[in-house]
Amino acid sequence: MDAERPGHRYEMVNIRPGYIIVEHEVFSRAMRSYFSTEEIPPIEEYREGPKIWKFSGMAQSFHFDLRDRWTGEVTTFDELLGLVPYTSCPPDSEVFRLGEFAQEQRIWIYVAVSHRAIEPGKMGTWIDKLKALNRYYGERVATPHKKLLILPDYFGLHEEFNHGQVLADFGLTSMEG
Repeated sequence: MDAERPGHRYEMVNIRPGYIIVEHEVFSRAMRSYFSTEEIPPIEEYREGPKIWKFSGMAQSFHFDLRDRWTGEVTTFDELLGLVPYTSCPPDSEVFRLGEFAQEQRIWIYVAVSHRAIEPGKMGTWIDKLKALNRYYGERVATPHKKLLILPDYFGLHEEFNHGQVLADFGLTSMEG
């Protein structure tokens, strides 16, 4: 990524390599994910009160923050599991249909999937964070007349991805301006 280009308002900072860990609770089969920066990913079984959590899977990933070069403000993305391109969703899903519709205008749709559902009272903060993320990636799109739109997860994708299906769009995370 060319974060040093003078025309770019945002730069990626505080990049932390690590792993997305997916685990399940033995009795209820509840699933959850979290990010770990441990050199050796945690895969051991453990207890939380009466619950027993077991490792289900992992994927290499990284967390980052964005710094606004104009204001110096840093926006954190600790809750971000990943960005999912609409093409990775089932063809009969709403997000896939929306993405196909947007393609007619050369707009690529991505969904920002969080580790957990964003609480209704915090959706405004999440939308503000996604605006910064859209600006960051948008100012780095090199193809003329192509646009990128990162949407909040109004589609419930966090449920699918927290159940062990982890996808990544490596082209987006390595996009150069």
